[in-house]
Amino acid sequence: MSKKKRFFLILIIAAISAFAALVAFRLINYLNYEVAKHYVENYYIFDKNFPGNPQKPSASSNTLLSDGTATGKTLELFRFLQQRFAVKSINELEEHFNKVRQYLDGRLSASGASRLFEMYKKYMECVIEIANNPKYGVKTPDPKIILILLYKGHNFRRDRLGKENADALFGMDVKEREYLLRRSLIIGDNTLYGKEKENRLQELKSDMWSDAVISIGEDNVPYNRYQLKIQLYRKDLAEWGERERKLKIEEFRKEFFSKEQIKRLREVDDQIAKEKTNIERYRASEKDISNLKNMTQEEKDKKIKTLQDEFFGGEADAFRRREAMRKGAEK
Repeated sequence: MSKKKRFFLILIIAAISAFAALVAFRLINYLNYEVAKHYVENYYIFDKNFPGNPQKPSASSNTLLSDGTATGKTLELFRFLQQRFAVKSINELEEHFNKVRQYLDGRLSASGASRLFEMYKKYMECVIEIANNPKYGVKTPDPKIILILLYKGHNFRRDRLGKENADALFGMDVKEREYLLRRSLIIGDNTLYGKEKENRLQELKSDMWSDAVISIGEDNVPYNRYQLKIQLYRKDLAEWGERERKLKIEEFRKEFFSKEQIKRLREVDDQIAKEKTNIERYRASEKDISNLKNMTQEEKDKKIKTLQDEFFGGEADAFRRREAMRKGAEK
């Protein structure tokens, strides 16, 4: 075999090997994703058995390590060290670690300082990796994908720190985020009716927090609670007739508002309805003018401007600006 043929053969083999490696890499990533997806669809990362306190009080343990395992006090210390010796870039990380080591050596026994320092370095490795690796932080509005990434990220922490340490240091935040994401999945599920969503939200709270009193993700502002109710019953409202829909909305309002507030909401409804009718009438008249055959475009524009003044009065200029923006966005 000539050198030229041997060279091309090597190139072909290298290309095939690279392609096979790429396929294998993507297959592994896909399988890992599917495993994570299956897990979060069927199990909780943290359920009610994890001793997370939703009210986030001060650390329950007064020791920095319990039989070599991190405690709430460990997390408090690590967060303090992050802030006390904060650096502007990863390039200054060695300087950060040197200052942390000096701080620990000056306050703890040699063995205690060493154990905490080694744990702190792994802790920071997790913080940096999760913050900078795109596979743990893909930008997406989909709460299910974010939940999968949350699970994968915490598995990474468990691999680096050990399950007990990772859960002690990151578990509380992970559990709260998991709860909010699962809550968002239920609220945003367009296949469920309102009552089903309310039941599932209650089941979720029970599964993850048992009978603990929590307010994570909940809002005490009556108007925001009312808007959530409307969101929960979106499918029902879309399927009901106009009369039934109005009656149900009135019923919802009675849950959250006083009689005076309900009266003001009705006035707002009436105003919105009038504005909608006015816009519809304007659009019909504008269309009639646009379809005229015996006018130039300049004449049509002038007539439409007069029409806008008639319909919107002092708000005509603001309406024209909105129209210009709308038409610009449609181009």
